[in-house]
Amino acid sequence: MSIRLFIARVLASSALAVSACQPITPPPPPTATSAAPVAPAPPAQPTTAGQSTDVKQAWQASQHANTFVADADGNNNDCARCHAPMNWLPTSMNDIPATCQACKFNISPPKPVVQADWKNIGCKQCHKTEKDVVTKEVAWLNAAIAQFDTNADPYAPITSNTALCEKCHRDAFKIDLGKGAHANKVCTDCHDAHSTQASCTDARCHANALKPDKPIAGHDAAHANVNCVACHDAASWQVEPTGEKRIWLTLRPTDRTGTPNPTAFASHNLQKQVDCARCHFAGNPWNLKTQ
Repeated sequence: MSIRLFIARVLASSALAVSACQPITPPPPPTATSAAPVAPAPPAQPTTAGQSTDVKQAWQASQHANTFVADADGNNNDCARCHAPMNWLPTSMNDIPATCQACKFNISPPKPVVQADWKNIGCKQCHKTEKDVVTKEVAWLNAAIAQFDTNADPYAPITSNTALCEKCHRDAFKIDLGKGAHANKVCTDCHDAHSTQASCTDARCHANALKPDKPIAGHDAAHANVNCVACHDAASWQVEPTGEKRIWLTLRPTDRTGTPNPTAFASHNLQKQVDCARCHFAGNPWNLKTQ
């Protein structure tokens, strides 16, 4: 018997038992939800057809639309918790809805999810969805409640777009903005909410950085394959050419499991000041000229 079917039957039998001895009252919202301060949200409105098409195309081109992962044995339930929350199944009593915890049972390890059944990170994960209509209201969908507790509101309010992103981008994945000019930015100040793309030279930010009114050292053809963060990183990360195009980029000290292993990743801890000697030092392995 699958864990979904088992939990569903447990919920049904629990509801019958409760109704036989006392009036049924709506279950209290999850503690995390009730404790979180609620950010003002715009009125819930379905997107227009034009907006929906643009947003869908942006999302389809994003990493959120293609999140399938699996280990060497095909297991991917732990990964699905963030990569595809609506495929994730609880493996601990602490993760199941409160209405399920009254019954004692063992949770069997879930079977791997094949790519054809993988749900990625869809609209309803971040937008409150009512009767298949995606609204503009931003909220976090609690996958366990959404799948197994039909009586409770599965959406948890959030305080900011960054708080929403950090539901998954946490621990070893957490982004450090440092204490510089970007310290008070939220993720969507730089990243498009649906394509997830970001550009330092966006019209809202440093629009003239590549074509300044007055020459800026390093903003020239000689540095055309150098990413902005390779020079403006404030975290003192390593820098080197990366990928097939050999674009200069920062290296995060740890990989995505938190294991020490320098990995190509754009630093988000930035500053205006630049130290050319981090690359142009005597004996550098790239034969760059020294100052």
